[in-house]
Amino acid sequence: MTFAHLDDVLALTADLGHRFDQAGYRLYLVGGIVRDQWLGAPVDASADLDLTTDAIPTVIRQIVEPMADALWTQGERFGTIGLRIGSRLFEITTHRRESYTSDSRKPEVAFGRDLSVDLSRRDFTINAMAVDVITGDLLDPWGGAKDLAARRLCTPLEPQISFADDPLRMIRAARFASRFDLAVDPDLVMAAADLHDRVQIVAIERIGQEMRRLLALPHPASGLRFLVETGVLAEIVEYGKPERVVSLDSALVAIDCVEAMPGQWQHRLAALLIGLYDDLDGVHAATRRLRLSSVETRFIVSLCRAALVLLDAAPSAPSVRRWATQIAATAADAAYDLAAVVGGSTAQPTIDAHRMIYEQLAELEPLHDVAPALSGNEIVNQLGIEPGPLIGEAVRVLEDHRINHGPLGAEASTNLLKEWMVDRGM
Repeated sequence: MTFAHLDDVLALTADLGHRFDQAGYRLYLVGGIVRDQWLGAPVDASADLDLTTDAIPTVIRQIVEPMADALWTQGERFGTIGLRIGSRLFEITTHRRESYTSDSRKPEVAFGRDLSVDLSRRDFTINAMAVDVITGDLLDPWGGAKDLAARRLCTPLEPQISFADDPLRMIRAARFASRFDLAVDPDLVMAAADLHDRVQIVAIERIGQEMRRLLALPHPASGLRFLVETGVLAEIVEYGKPERVVSLDSALVAIDCVEAMPGQWQHRLAALLIGLYDDLDGVHAATRRLRLSSVETRFIVSLCRAALVLLDAAPSAPSVRRWATQIAATAADAAYDLAAVVGGSTAQPTIDAHRMIYEQLAELEPLHDVAPALSGNEIVNQLGIEPGPLIGEAVRVLEDHRINHGPLGAEASTNLLKEWMVDRGM
């Protein structure tokens, strides 16, 4: 635990700091940049820098405008001025104090001059530290550095107050616990268990964003377990109908699947949902509740369907071809991974046999290209028949042959259809 790279950050804020100092104000780095610097992380070239000051927004704008290459004032009424200097983005916010109503997570904000009060409104103590950009001194009134050293996640204020004010913090708690391998303070766990239903007042889009970040971590299991055991996960996936989640045991099994599943957050979400629900309808409904895009929903549902099919039948060339028509070539590896983590060791021989047939066929034919060699118009021309339902039947004949025996070229497809028509007495 060290500020090994702090000088690099202070160099980026030196001019700003001196301008505020000359105007009689203080300027502090706050938030994730301070936490990450205390942990010894190098400066991310693309990261925005968050700062706070005792200057009011109009004064902030007056101080920074002469040196800014670009300026954003959309957040001015909330105390924030954004600016770009070179390629680096900064957000400078006046010290604030907040109050909340019981039915909203949007605070009533008032400007202040007390840094400690401003830091108290942060979500967790590890994010409630500040660094004076002039002196480089750490200001840590809520013990964030001590909690990081102890690998402990706590809130600056009482967790009941913190979570009641902003229920999204319960999900953020899961993310930070997993990201930094922190033990969640018992009082924080109790508060989340008491207040889990308050996540219903949070926009589902914001919940989805936090869940993406959590599932994208290398090891999200501890955070997911916190969400399960406090009842927050049930509120998320059912959004107000947590009784529909099968059981705590099934949720814990689902977490094991997530932890074992390699790949992107979409793969991890598929593993979570397939572990929570016993049918694709439940998976599909959960993706809708999470307001995923239509592309994301189709991908996750098709991935779950493909994994379940892998576990459901003995593989053969026709079944593998049919399976390949239901999933994109780029998702095949993820489907095998998902089937393996869901099915466990007993399913592995079936999965391996399926994959062997898949790889053998993929060397011989375009498995995921299921279009017949003849279009509808070509079928009309080759067979001399009128457009109508018969064309659809002919296409299905070609598709069935494709599944059972492999693809045909145009000439072979024509001959097959001619034989089919003779058999029909036409």
